[in-house]
Amino acid sequence: MNEETQKYYHILLDKLEETLEVHGFDAIQCETGKDALAYIVEHTSTTDVIGYGGSKSLEEIGFFDTFTPDTYPNIINRNKPGLTQDEKAALWRKALTADVFLASPNAVAMSGEMIFIDKNGNRNAAVTYGPKHVYLIVGRNKITDSAASALTRASDVAAVKNNLRFNTGNPCTLAGRCLDCEKDLRLCGVTTVLQRCVPEKTKTVILVNEDLGF
Repeated sequence: MNEETQKYYHILLDKLEETLEVHGFDAIQCETGKDALAYIVEHTSTTDVIGYGGSKSLEEIGFFDTFTPDTYPNIINRNKPGLTQDEKAALWRKALTADVFLASPNAVAMSGEMIFIDKNGNRNAAVTYGPKHVYLIVGRNKITDSAASALTRASDVAAVKNNLRFNTGNPCTLAGRCLDCEKDLRLCGVTTVLQRCVPEKTKTVILVNEDLGF
């Protein structure tokens, strides 16, 4: 990345960090996903009950390689092979009372709004209420100039890529944008806009100067 591009993203991240702090969030910047993971490790106890939402960003920073049942015995392992849908749903509910919950929004506006689109709403529920502390990982590629453009990015970019990831065959995977489909395999059931952190400082937004996730 050239020097000018680096400076440009630092300007955006500085301004977004300031806005998020005004909105009650704890916000920090990390240069790399590796740095973000190190921060999470430093601030998480091996005795914590840890939940997480489905997240390509978490995968890319190495979260699932570090946070395993062997090293963090109280992690809510929703990725365990062979789980039934009922067993998965029980783990999603358990995550609502976790000590720590981790996720990544689909888009973040410079005005501070964070957009989450879910199929079932379990991730959306956990980032808004329940866990003692929430960590939200934001790659620079998810930053948009307004709340409206953040909603557009979440539905026309992040959701489409997520459908491609799971090979749903939904109309968006052919059109390259959301068509508000009625398919049985639709992945977009719940949209949440997180605007403020209540109580203050119970959510940490980790702004990463790398492209991460969708």
